[in-house]
Amino acid sequence: EFLIGQHLQMTRSAFRRDSEDPAVVRQFASLVGTEERLKMLCLMTVADVEAVSTGTLTAFREELLWRLYVDTYNHLTLGYGDEVIEQGQAAVAALQAGRPADIGEEDLARFLEGFPRRYLARFDAEHVYRHARLARDIHPDEVHLFVEPKRDAWELAVVTLDKPYLFSNICGVLSYFGMNILRGSAMTSTGGLVLDVFQFTDQEDFFRFNPGAIPQFEKQLQDVVAGRQQVGDLLRRRENGLRRVLGPRRVSPVVYFDREHSQRYTVLEIVAENGLGLLHRISRVISAHGCDVDLVLISTEGNKAID
Repeated sequence: EFLIGQHLQMTRSAFRRDSEDPAVVRQFASLVGTEERLKMLCLMTVADVEAVSTGTLTAFREELLWRLYVDTYNHLTLGYGDEVIEQGQAAVAALQAGRPADIGEEDLARFLEGFPRRYLARFDAEHVYRHARLARDIHPDEVHLFVEPKRDAWELAVVTLDKPYLFSNICGVLSYFGMNILRGSAMTSTGGLVLDVFQFTDQEDFFRFNPGAIPQFEKQLQDVVAGRQQVGDLLRRRENGLRRVLGPRRVSPVVYFDREHSQRYTVLEIVAENGLGLLHRISRVISAHGCDVDLVLISTEGNKAID
């Protein structure tokens, strides 16, 4: 429905407006909302323009579309954290109008305040309300979460208060249980509330074959976040065993820092071979150097992790 309704917007922004104007890029990025929609709309736009007639998609027009795509993609992935949710936005008003009776207006407003605007494009109303319920009465060192099957994968949503090594510890627990993280996002509000959402596969069928698996997983996560248990030693033993089975790595890691696209953050991009505990190791190094992990985008393509 989005693609059909907005199928002309990319050509209008690229061909009829100054696509190098940051305001045009911001407006177009606000329209698409996520990288997935941007990619699909770009592909459909190319096919649509090319189908008009031979020669309609000139090299010049290709360049305009490509430039708008790259600038919008960079805005969505590198600079989106600078734009936070504010009361009075149309999307917030719609959520307030449709909120269930068990969620108060002030509770919902308090939950949303300070999260990146991307959150409203990433999650539908049902998930927003579930996350708001998780955030109720949250105290330091507490973890409120739910785990549910998602087609051929699982989804974990975690709400807690920010603290050092938090993201690393959550990733470490997932790896300890043999979960392969496919994609996810981690967001921290300006008030210190953390929402991490992961989609992962249970490669060892731990949840499937163990009736008490989810409560065990929840307790482990609570213990690690609260500092009652360390996950590092357990992970190292698992990693050593896997290296003997998998052999040498096939993807050389690439690390790139960007300090231009965001006014609030240094952006770290990493392309590396996916493996057990990769996100745990990366984020632990970041935290060990006194840096905060505030916003995370996770993507896995085959054996390659792009974070």
